[in-house]
Amino acid sequence: MGKINPYEAELQRAAETLPVPIPLAPLPSPETMPEEFSRSTMLALRTQQEILEMKLDPDDAHYEAELRAKTAMAGAQINAQLKADEQRLKRQIASISYYAELKAALEAFRANRRE
Repeated sequence: MGKINPYEAELQRAAETLPVPIPLAPLPSPETMPEEFSRSTMLALRTQQEILEMKLDPDDAHYEAELRAKTAMAGAQINAQLKADEQRLKRQIASISYYAELKAALEAFRANRRE
């Protein structure tokens, strides 16, 4: 005999009275996913910019929350920029090392051809 959840009846009553969440927008199809992601990213960046540009009033009741939001957004933006720069640098390093390997292989090929 399995354990009985003592809150089962309460959960059933809540399920009958609580509204069912309905998604506001349909999920994007795989074909439109890149465009949807790009749009969402632009909206997020715009919201971030609005938060970072907010003027703070130390006398405001929500000053601490607004300051935390600005700090979190600034940290997230800096972190994202650092990751993007790191990936760009990794690609540059990879292309440089590939160039060195290619140059060495070409020199070896030329040396073998001369012999």
